[in-house]
Amino acid sequence: MSYKVVPISTEIAESVRENLRSPQYGHPAFTSLATGYGPCRSCLKTFDQGKEERILFTYNSFEGLSDLPLPGPIFIHKNDCQEYAENGFPKDLIDLPMLFEAFGDNSELIKRESVQKDKIDEQIQQILDLPNVKFVNIRNAEAGCFIARIEG
Repeated sequence: MSYKVVPISTEIAESVRENLRSPQYGHPAFTSLATGYGPCRSCLKTFDQGKEERILFTYNSFEGLSDLPLPGPIFIHKNDCQEYAENGFPKDLIDLPMLFEAFGDNSELIKRESVQKDKIDEQIQQILDLPNVKFVNIRNAEAGCFIARIEG
């Protein structure tokens, strides 16, 4: 495998938990009991619905990568969790409905396709090998929101 799955930064997650505001936009963040699977954009694990609390806030997945922002709602655990730092694709995400979106310079969308969980590593490598692809965003195919980034 020659890719890395990158969650949101620990600094952003800690700031949201401490201030209940989006550190990128200043919008208020909201805490509630998990009514959906998520996942948490820090640890990349699904929520225990009806048991765990989560925080909803506005996040720009293109910050530092492009001048064109693409903000949207994401969730993290209300309580501290360990940022995903493992090799390979996160196990908790495999069975979720997801899309891969490959981007080039200036947020240019190069390719979008549904995740094929039975050959996910091959699929990621094929996308990263496309000309001009800088990174791949993982999106929830049901809600449309950002989950994590893949870097080659």
